[in-house]
Amino acid sequence: MANSTHGLTDMCIEIYYESDPIMGVNTSYDLNGKRHYDFFSSLYLFNVWASFEFSNSELIEVTNNNYHQLVEQGKI
Repeated sequence: MANSTHGLTDMCIEIYYESDPIMGVNTSYDLNGKRHYDFFSSLYLFNVWASFEFSNSELIEVTNNNYHQLVEQGKI
């Protein structure tokens, strides 16, 4: 199995993303004890990146309904 640019193989992480058709996609995820943030100009590019770099990751969309819960849990 190919390694990602982070040197991972087959690792499952939770990637939180917020998508807006005009503003793009903002993401956050925890990796090796650090919080990482990325930006993508489109949902398509985000999905390509996620499937290539972290094929077993769980993609969790941040919405108005789950935002406060995710903040309280320290996920975002």
